[in-house]
Amino acid sequence: MIPLAVGRPGSVRLVQEALQGSRILGAVMQRDPAAEDPRAQDLHSIGTVILIHKALKQPDGTLRLVVQGLTRFRIGDVVQEAPFLRARIQRLTDETPATATLEVEALARTATGLFQKVVAMSPTLPDELANILGAAEGPSALADLIAGSLPTLPTTLRQELLETISVAERLQRLVAALTKEVEVLELGSKIQSEAQSEMSKTQRSTICASK
Repeated sequence: MIPLAVGRPGSVRLVQEALQGSRILGAVMQRDPAAEDPRAQDLHSIGTVILIHKALKQPDGTLRLVVQGLTRFRIGDVVQEAPFLRARIQRLTDETPATATLEVEALARTATGLFQKVVAMSPTLPDELANILGAAEGPSALADLIAGSLPTLPTTLRQELLETISVAERLQRLVAALTKEVEVLELGSKIQSEAQSEMSKTQRSTICASK
């Protein structure tokens, strides 16, 4: 469940049409975030089928949505480009071979532990964030939930994780990213501790000199 802002006239019209029907749309990321009028070739080919739970119209005509990701999809034939994009899609299912079950379970537990550690160490993340993993139904959903909950993960990595159909490979990439995140936080904590120690020494020295 995430918030989305919709501002382009075509996108607003698309959402309004969806609200009159299934409330289901496809969300895909632009290759160039600065593009004001992206066409099909300007979008990544793999995105997320989303369900609109809430839609609030703003005074300036834009919309604020609360949406839920349902499944991955790949764009097929584009059948309409104006006033908004419409395309045939292929729904994508997770690849989890039976022989990889133990590996996937181990990776899921590792990812959970690293995520909880990142939340505990980060000064900008609320401690309650660590509890959201209880809502994940299986390793695939767990990986997606973690990837969608950490604002520090690069957008390019998020797209790579979205495009990774193999659950084991997705978790491997996520564990590597979380491990790096923990290392960065530990180094930052060490630097801050050393700086505070040096500041404390300077203050003691100043006090002694003033006597």
